[in-house]
Amino acid sequence: MKSTFWLLLGFSSLTAMAHAAGTPVVKDASLPPAKKVLSHVYPCSKTLVLRSQALAREQEKDACAMLGKVEQRFHSLFNTQGKPVAHDNNTSLRMNIYAGRDDFVKYAGSHFDMPVDNGGMYLEGLPDVKGNQAEFVAYQRKDGSIHNLSHEFTHYLDGRFNIHGDFCAGLHDSHDAPENCPKPAPDTPYLIWWTEGIAEYVAHGDNNERAIKAAPQKTYALSQLFETGYLKNGGTDRVYIWGYLGSRYMMEKQRDKVEQLLSFTRKGDMPRAQALMRQWGTSMDADFATWLDALKPAESAK
Repeated sequence: MKSTFWLLLGFSSLTAMAHAAGTPVVKDASLPPAKKVLSHVYPCSKTLVLRSQALAREQEKDACAMLGKVEQRFHSLFNTQGKPVAHDNNTSLRMNIYAGRDDFVKYAGSHFDMPVDNGGMYLEGLPDVKGNQAEFVAYQRKDGSIHNLSHEFTHYLDGRFNIHGDFCAGLHDSHDAPENCPKPAPDTPYLIWWTEGIAEYVAHGDNNERAIKAAPQKTYALSQLFETGYLKNGGTDRVYIWGYLGSRYMMEKQRDKVEQLLSFTRKGDMPRAQALMRQWGTSMDADFATWLDALKPAESAK
């Protein structure tokens, strides 16, 4: 059974995305099971559980509080009213946190059937299957914080409330483990600019210093971002930094178009979602460029 995931490669870690790398999953049957390694269990709520190797109680409380704020921001932004897309049984998320990167590399491949040349993964599984358990797998940084927690949690929320179906049903060009989606990939445009970009936008809000510094370079037109892939037309900056800028622009300046797109993705109507993005074409490129010129750090904008 394929397990569905969204990937975040942390800006501070590696430089190649697992979706693009095609790295095989390495499993070691001699390792102790996940429940013994990740023996600290802390419920944030009825729908969120932290399972960790070494988180202290205060760290658990802080992580849960932060996740609560992310969840409130997400539902406020999208006015979901707590209603998931149809046939989504991912009623809870289990967050699996290793003590550090070395332990993540040692255990995560065997415990979760996933590559470990990345900064953490959200494994959506098959949300239409009853009893499916959504998982987030990551590790603690040297300062004790959890790598990419807000971003990956947003993937869970976006997949549950905005995007119908599992990862292989989406608009992307990945065929790598753990999903091994069938080939060929659908034609562009894809939704990678949205899924990765909106995760960055919800996680960082208006205060994404690296993206704001990149904005004046105008590296990509908005219409080019709709063509962003994992294997082709990809790269860390394009997927995450420019995905953030593209999705933030659409949320702030083209919200009616966002709502139209979501009306299709929430039903799993990917052909119409693609047709809509093709219809947009280059029509917003000039306004996007103007918006980039005016973008300021959050502190300066107050």
